[in-house]
Amino acid sequence: MASISSGGGGSGRKRVDQEIPLIPFIDLLLCCVMFLLVTAIWNETGEVPAELTAAGGAEEGVRDDVEPLILEITGSGFVLASMAGDRIEVPASEGAPDYAALSQRLEERHRIQPNTPPVKVRPDDDISADVLVTTMDVLRQRGYASLSFL
Repeated sequence: MASISSGGGGSGRKRVDQEIPLIPFIDLLLCCVMFLLVTAIWNETGEVPAELTAAGGAEEGVRDDVEPLILEITGSGFVLASMAGDRIEVPASEGAPDYAALSQRLEERHRIQPNTPPVKVRPDDDISADVLVTTMDVLRQRGYASLSFL
């Protein structure tokens, strides 16, 4: 324990010396430092590069010769579409989104078109955040890193 001495104590005065427990303060400080060290990496790994665009708006950095892939997320499943007019429906299985089927369709699409186009995600209003995040994870796992929302 550390103590703070006031220097007084003579001439009939009451001593006002205090003992301060420094070990809990050091423990608290080390816990704060460890928390900051652990969470510092979340700044880089927790971000998803996505841009919000208006419907039909042009994005910066996207080449004009690559047509984007449009992924609609509905309550009944997923719809993969392109500007060329092709449309692939991935129905939900037992009321839950079928991420395995979506991943398989994306893999087939990647074999057809090896250069990964940007993906424009169009979720319905009633889609929950966990469905949207899991869908974005499936897209990133299949190599579709350029995401934007319509």
